[in-house]
Amino acid sequence: MREPKTILLTWNPKKWTWENLDEMVQEVKDHGSCLDRWSVGRSKDIAPGDRFYLLHLGVEPRGIMASGWVMSEPESKLHWDGSESSTLYVDIEYDRLFRPDESILHIDTLRSAMPDQHWLPQSSGTFLRSEYLVKMDELWAGNHASNKTLASESPADFIEGTAYTVRMTRYERDPRNRSACIAHHGTACVVCEFDFKTRYGSLGEGFIHVHHLNPLAATRGAHVLDPIRDMRPVCPNCHAMLHRKKALLSIDELKAIVRK
Repeated sequence: MREPKTILLTWNPKKWTWENLDEMVQEVKDHGSCLDRWSVGRSKDIAPGDRFYLLHLGVEPRGIMASGWVMSEPESKLHWDGSESSTLYVDIEYDRLFRPDESILHIDTLRSAMPDQHWLPQSSGTFLRSEYLVKMDELWAGNHASNKTLASESPADFIEGTAYTVRMTRYERDPRNRSACIAHHGTACVVCEFDFKTRYGSLGEGFIHVHHLNPLAATRGAHVLDPIRDMRPVCPNCHAMLHRKKALLSIDELKAIVRK
């Protein structure tokens, strides 16, 4: 069986502007997660359940600004810059997302702790070396806990305001559906019964992922959704495992695996 991997995605604001970054940062802060779709270049060996970290490159501060989980197999689509060439995309779900000028794990720190890793890839799709998996998790956990920028350059050197055009598909979610789902089903994972408030106290209160029994990406457009019938609260681990294979696992199938 294939072991899960950790992939490095990249964002270079010199190439395109992330126009709704602030809204997505707030969504992760309010709800604990947020869906997106990202280019992975030519990398095909990516699977649901893989971990990702997002590198902010091109301008300072450079470093890691987000993390999360891959939720789909790579799919070939027209390149985001509108060229005739195609590229591969995956659906992703953020579990941490920050503005780079507010909280970033700076590239100098990454290079010092993990010198054999290439930290300036030309595009997304580079895999983190296996010997650095634990170190990466430790550094990232420490950085977003302190929620400060680890940058060595002066803010006077930063340049902002250049306009670019970006084309991206993102599936809109209505936060009222999430609220209705949790109000009915509660905040404990329906698969493994893990409850963040029980484990972490007030820090974990209200935190839970919400799983669509029919993925939004598969519905191809706006549609009517019943949050009680069509959604379930699940912990991040179970959420990743539900999407681990190309064919989505059912809640009952994953429960059977957990019971074993």
